[in-house]
Formats: sequence, structure tokens, C-alpha cells
Amino acid sequence: MIAPRHQYSVGVVQLFLQTVFGCAASQRAAAAVMGLFANWLPGVCETPCANTGRLWLLRSGLYELIRPKEEAEDWAWIMDHTLQLGTQKCLVIVGVRLSVWKQNRRPLQHSDLALLNLTPMEQATGDRVYDALSKTVPQTGVPRLVLCDGGGELERGMELLRCDHPQVDRVYDVKHKLALMLKKELEADEQWSTFLEKVACARRAITQTDLAFLLPPVVKNKARYMNLDTLVKWGCGVLGYLKRPRIHPQASIDCAKLKEKLGWLTSYRRKLGEWSELLGLAATTEDSIRRHGYHRHACRQLSARLAGRATSAAAKRMRAAILDFVAEQSAAARTPSERLLGHSEVLESLIGKYKRLQSTHSKGGMTAMLLSMGAIVGQKTQDVIHTALATVSCRAVTKWCHDNLGVTLQAQRLSALPGNKTRMQNALSPA
Repeated sequence: MIAPRHQYSVGVVQLFLQTVFGCAASQRAAAAVMGLFANWLPGVCETPCANTGRLWLLRSGLYELIRPKEEAEDWAWIMDHTLQLGTQKCLVIVGVRLSVWKQNRRPLQHSDLALLNLTPMEQATGDRVYDALSKTVPQTGVPRLVLCDGGGELERGMELLRCDHPQVDRVYDVKHKLALMLKKELEADEQWSTFLEKVACARRAITQTDLAFLLPPVVKNKARYMNLDTLVKWGCGVLGYLKRPRIHPQASIDCAKLKEKLGWLTSYRRKLGEWSELLGLAATTEDSIRRHGYHRHACRQLSARLAGRATSAAAKRMRAAILDFVAEQSAAARTPSERLLGHSEVLESLIGKYKRLQSTHSKGGMTAMLLSMGAIVGQKTQDVIHTALATVSCRAVTKWCHDNLGVTLQAQRLSALPGNKTRMQNALSPA
């Protein structure tokens, strides 16, 4: 099957997209792999170059964005901003019908989603978010709920939307809420700040030594309290190693240096146990909500899972706060059987996959690759791909980019900086 005005079969297009998204390959790598295996592909005489594959990706992504969606009363929207180098942010709204999610009985996957809105904006204000939400309503009908974190502009946009449609429930993402709870407990603990300082010193001290295999992980500045598990696991693991070193038979370790550089961890043994409890409570809660969502029995079921998991004062406070939060969010369920989305990890994963693709194609700014999010979500069967390529032209992609992105950082960089030897020599020559 070949789409109108196309040289390659839809099967080749599908294979290219699956290589990029399923194998985490760049577009150039995907084109090279297809060229390498062309002799083993039935009926394939030629394979596409990377630019051809990129246009397939963008066209299928734009089709997903603009295709008609089924109107229903059980749509759940998930929204968040993605930002990169430069002043622009992009509001991303994806959606899934709650009936479909309930039927699947598993956490959401990219294939379950529909891309509803991509709105790049210079000023991410509540009014702009409200405008984007209002323009999305005609696609699906008024949604049952909107899931997001506590960003100020998202909160304001939701307030304005609920003025028009008070029946829409605003649901808080459990992972961001748990991060705020962890932040509250850890920042009130003086030993946590000294622990982070000593971890940074230890990292500098052992980076270029024979103890580098015990190097602590880098603590991210952004979303720090959503990524603490690796740091605490490192501390617990090194404590075990200090107690009983498991030395590789072909390596030698200076035990005196080991104690000098990392022996300070023994004074944090009790605290690491307390912090592990906090993270354990967060992980159990997150797993429960991502699988089952908020519902009438969520608080009771979670309470049973967390029983006996909190022994320290901090863990007991956090357990009580978690149950209060889950009970508050679950109160939005209108029937005993209704389950509401409570975890936005599928959107975070989608944005992360887009940023990986973006990093292989440009140098930090937003480009047409935003449309790749539409190519990632949904079921990309051969029939869908055929319809997408027949419906969306390259000119339509260019127009969308012109209308929504304007002049990209990449275009400004190419215009401002010398891109070949002649231009560079002219720039260096005296005026």
C-alpha cells in the first residue's frame, strides 16, 4: 500500500517510525539501519534518507493533532508545559477516555493517548492557558477532568475554565504532590542539608581515584524532590559496602582511603533509614495511583498498603498527609465504580521522548520537532499512516510551524553565525 504522491510503501514508513520511537534511534540512524537491511526487506528496493523520514514523522504528528476526535463525556485531559532554550514554552494537552483506561486495567501508555493541543507561547499566563483549554473543548466536548501539577499559570487557567464549565474536576498529579511533601519534611531536617553538602564533597574527592565506582549520583536542581531515590539508595548501598566490602578479585582497594572519603556515611545510618521510609511511602502511593487512580475506595486500600510502613515521626506525618490528600482527590469520583486519573507520568514520558528527538536534531530551541509528540501517541497502524500522509502535506507542516513557532533559534543561529569557511574568513578579515 502506497500513499498518494509517495514513492515508499506505508510499511516502510511504519518501519521508520517504529525504529525511531521503539529503538530510541535518531532519524539518521534509522535511515542508516534501513539502508543496511534493505536486502532483507521484501519488496524494498530503496530506503529513505533521514530528511524524508523526518517529514513522515512531522506529517503524521500534525495529522494526530488536527484529526477529529470522538466527543464524549468521559475524556480526561493531562496538561503540562515544556520549556527549552529561549523564551518560549509549549503547552501540551493530551487526552484519554476514562472508559478506555478502565477497560485496559494497566497504567497509561503512549498508544492510549490522543494529542489535543500544542500551543507554543512567549508568555505562559493563566489567560493563555485558559485560551488553549477553551479551544480544545470543541474537539472532545467538555472533559470529565483535567490533570496537572500545581503550576500557577495552569491553576489560573483551570479556574477560568471552571467558570465556564463548573462540572470539570481539576485533579492534582500525585507525583508532584508527593514531591512537595518530601520537600517539606526534608527541608525541615537540618541533617539533610549537611548530608547533601557532604555528598557533593565526596563526589569531588573520589572522582579521579580508585573509588570512582562508588561515585554518588548527581542531584538534579530541577524537580530535585522527584528524583531522590537514587541518592538515598546510594547512601544505603555504600553503608553496606563499608560494613562488608565486596572487593573485585582483580582489583585492590585502599580500605584506609575508603574510610577516609566515605566513612562519614556511618553517622547517617539512622537518618538514611528514616529517609528511605519517606521514599517508600511515596513510591507505594505513586504505584497505587498510577495503576488504579483516585476512586471511592482508594484511601482505604492505600491505608492498608501503608500499614506498618511508617515508624519515624516524619514518616507518620507524611503517611497522614498522603491519606488526607488521596481522600480529598478521590472525593471527585461520582460513582462507586468511577476511577479518575491521578498520575501524569505518561505525559512526562512523552515530553522526555520528544526532547531526546529534539536534542539529536537541533541545539536546544523549539523547532517543528514539537509535532513528533503527535507521531508518538496513538495507534500508528498502516491505515492511520496512509490517511495521515494523504491528508497532511509538507506545505501544511511548514504553515503550522510558521504560524506557531515563528523564527526558531536554529534559524537565527544560522543567520547570525558564520556557517562555512568563506563566511568565517570574511568575518575575521579587517573591515
